[in-house]
Amino acid sequence: MTLDPDTVKLITALVVHVAGGVFVLETMLRKDDRAGRVWALGFIGGMIATEAYLLDAVTDAGWWAVAIGNGAWVATLGLLWIGCRVFNGRQSRSASIVVAVGALVTVLAAVLDAGDGSSWSGVWVMFIGNALFAGLGAIETLRGTMRRTRTALGLGAVLALACVFQLLRLVSAVTLGTSHELFREWVSSGIAGVATICLVIVAVVTASVLRAEQVRLRGTEDSSLMAIAPDGVLLAPSFARVLGGRLMRANRRAELFAVLVISIDSLNRIATAFGADEAEHVRQAVRAATRRLSPTTAALGTDDHGMLMLAFQPSSPADARQLGARMHRAMLDQLGTAGVPVVPPIGMGVSLTSITGYDRDTLLDAARMAAKRAIASDDVTVVVAGEDDESEGPAVGDQAVRR
Repeated sequence: MTLDPDTVKLITALVVHVAGGVFVLETMLRKDDRAGRVWALGFIGGMIATEAYLLDAVTDAGWWAVAIGNGAWVATLGLLWIGCRVFNGRQSRSASIVVAVGALVTVLAAVLDAGDGSSWSGVWVMFIGNALFAGLGAIETLRGTMRRTRTALGLGAVLALACVFQLLRLVSAVTLGTSHELFREWVSSGIAGVATICLVIVAVVTASVLRAEQVRLRGTEDSSLMAIAPDGVLLAPSFARVLGGRLMRANRRAELFAVLVISIDSLNRIATAFGADEAEHVRQAVRAATRRLSPTTAALGTDDHGMLMLAFQPSSPADARQLGARMHRAMLDQLGTAGVPVVPPIGMGVSLTSITGYDRDTLLDAARMAAKRAIASDDVTVVVAGEDDESEGPAVGDQAVRR
């Protein structure tokens, strides 16, 4: 059975409207998080695109319908990418600007190329935008929170296939031209309509499952018992749950949040040379200094490797760095008055949501790596992840403390 292009456009419009409409309605009823709202906007963009293409097929609307359709479809793939970034807890402001500019350039390209009266006006720009955002979306599914769920593999796979298909359309349009028989047979609107149907169905299903999984995991974490050490330090699972909840609230309000990781070096060597009691003495002295100087609303925890972790809300990135510097000086004073035989190197690693994003595990990993770099440095004891270079030199001003 052979379907003409207009019939394929009609079927595509029906599938996009039904599947996308269900997702949008569910988002409105559930008052979903930011990722769900961004994905819903993407499906609305897909509806607008199919309506514009259908209008061009059944009427003599002309170039403006093609321009709107091209721009809306580029925006759709861009919003799918932004939704993945938001799901991973990453910043979306710069990505939103890129998508808006890409959609606008696509519309302008169709308007400027409308003189030939073809439905393929500005098609090269549209193919580039589609391939770019689909590829970025596929890459984003392999990062952060989405990397740890198999459900995201379906969305990543379909976005990767969409990227490859759009690149094939671009190469074919450039080398053969849009009027060539091979182009119209293999990568024309009819094939693109089938590909769009597959993309929308898989995207709606995976996006719905992803946000359902996210809600379930949050509910499981919130209902778990808290494990706290006698001195008030949260154990690793409890600290992770507290941090996840605070990051979720900070993300919704676009507020700055920070994690400070305190790493004590050479504890094993101290235990070997002076005994396990002396190593524990050093550890407890550092914990005492951290508790004394921690902000009242901060959450203090420890991981499985003995690192101390502090989750707090600084007023600025400089405030976070200065807190780490004050704590480092207090720890040195505490160790000096505690009579420990050796003062070990102590590294302070800071990660900020303004740089690293709101994904819990990414934020913790960045702070741990920054603490290790601080220990390896001969000059600086407070390192901010993503802000200070690995070849850390003297800090500007007095915001860092030198050993």
